Amino acid sequence: MPSPTLKITGFGIAYPPNLVPTADLEKLAYKYHQPSPALDKVLAINRRTEIKTHSLIHPLLDLPAPPSIKEVSEIFLEEGLALALSASRLAIAEANVTADEITHVVATTCTNSSNPGFDSFLAKELGLRPSVEKVLLHGVGCAGGLAALRLAASLCQAAAYRGEPAHVLVNACEITSSMRRDELDRINRDQQVRIGITLFGDGAGALILSLDPGNVASEHKFPKGIYELVNWAHLTVPDTAMDLRIDVDASGFKPTLSARIPSLTAPCTPIVYDTLLKTLPNKSSFSTLPTSPRDFDWALHPGGAAILTAIQTEMSIDREHMKASWDVYENHGNTSSVSVLSVLDVARREPGREWVMSAAFGPGVAAEGVLLRRIL
Repeated sequence: MPSPTLKITGFGIAYPPNLVPTADLEKLAYKYHQPSPALDKVLAINRRTEIKTHSLIHPLLDLPAPPSIKEVSEIFLEEGLALALSASRLAIAEANVTADEITHVVATTCTNSSNPGFDSFLAKELGLRPSVEKVLLHGVGCAGGLAALRLAASLCQAAAYRGEPAHVLVNACEITSSMRRDELDRINRDQQVRIGITLFGDGAGALILSLDPGNVASEHKFPKGIYELVNWAHLTVPDTAMDLRIDVDASGFKPTLSARIPSLTAPCTPIVYDTLLKTLPNKSSFSTLPTSPRDFDWALHPGGAAILTAIQTEMSIDREHMKASWDVYENHGNTSSVSVLSVLDVARREPGREWVMSAAFGPGVAAEGVLLRRIL
């Protein structure tokens, strides 16, 4: 059986309206806490992140006390769900499909743990059929956007095997600013340097992954598409679970990012790159596939400036190869699972190379990679 053709046919990105200057963290920190060695060091790091502005839900910035886990959940299901709906509607509109044509939903978040999950509320508000197949991924953190795309690809392959259509709505939504006040209190109380507060922002991203029916008759003309999804890969770095994690406690979510992350993620990248090329089915049919990393555009999750720079060095590529990653990072910060979807959306809006390598890293440390081809 020939491999089905999978196409990303629509994107939607939604950020809250508040673009908050990075320097505002200093105002918030010293409003509630006195200078201290740990706090001063975190704020010094904040000034060197290369992030200009963060996209943030404004009410969470300036609270007299950290919100409880109950309040964090309520904020996500109000503010976050609104962003997720906006992003999804944009993606559905661009893909030129109707709500009834959505066959699956794959959603991801690391900043909400409600049951039912936000995917159920999303499907209801979008008016999707009750029979739509839904999956909510949790525990995958910043890798969630590509992990969801990987699962969407498998669902499309299953649909192809059964001779059925597939239009999968992939949605990532994060309200990471819910951690901010609690992180400041932890830094002050424990005198522990915690850098997550300097990086994270809020937002939602969506895409539609469609199974191209080829010559099969369909009710609507199949869209040309934005990217063809050609291959995908996953790996976990052994003995790194304590280096990158997000734990849940009484006041919400507690991110832990060790200083080893750039030195762990950069060596993963050539492994993911090689795997994507070596396991490519029907490789001979892709005559324009490059053999050098420098001949790809690189759409990387912008986890931090040190991570992006380390990968540039590891792969012998330039900042220009990953300009979309730097753009999203500088203007919105690290929005966890949302970021890489936003990077792919930014990348497609400018002229670029035909082939695109995308990678993201999450708790574990786990790496996700996808190989895409621009549909020109």
